[in-house]
Amino acid sequence: MPIDVIIRDFSATDREPCARILCKAGRQAFYWADWPVFDGPGFDEVTKGERILVAEARNQVAGFAAVYTPENFLHHLYVDPDLAGCGVGAALLGEAVRQYGPALSLKCQTRNQVARNFYRKCGWLEDEQGGGTDGIGSWLFIRSPQAALQAGASRGD
Repeated sequence: MPIDVIIRDFSATDREPCARILCKAGRQAFYWADWPVFDGPGFDEVTKGERILVAEARNQVAGFAAVYTPENFLHHLYVDPDLAGCGVGAALLGEAVRQYGPALSLKCQTRNQVARNFYRKCGWLEDEQGGGTDGIGSWLFIRSPQAALQAGASRGD
């Protein structure tokens, strides 16, 4: 059920709530992996050099998105699992595209079907070529429609 969501820039007071969301949502999304516990400094480390947007809903931090702008790379998009399906993720994704351009891409764990379905529902496209493997498994690239067109043109598709 959709709820009212406000998207705004990150502030220092968001550090701890965002770290808690990263822990909670990450454990749920990557249930097969040994997901680390993030505190404020740990959150700062994994978002270093990134622009962060925060979603507020029901008078609390409900999620965040972090973009590494030099590469148009959406590095993080996490929503409090208690608010999943309420429109928080779509609001964050839409604002990230609006602020940082339509040519965003991201990496998604192959096993993370919930995220893959979410991005597909938002019109994003999975690369047909494989991605790679990291410490928690195989991943693939997912691109905004604009980024997918640019990637196809650079490959000669």
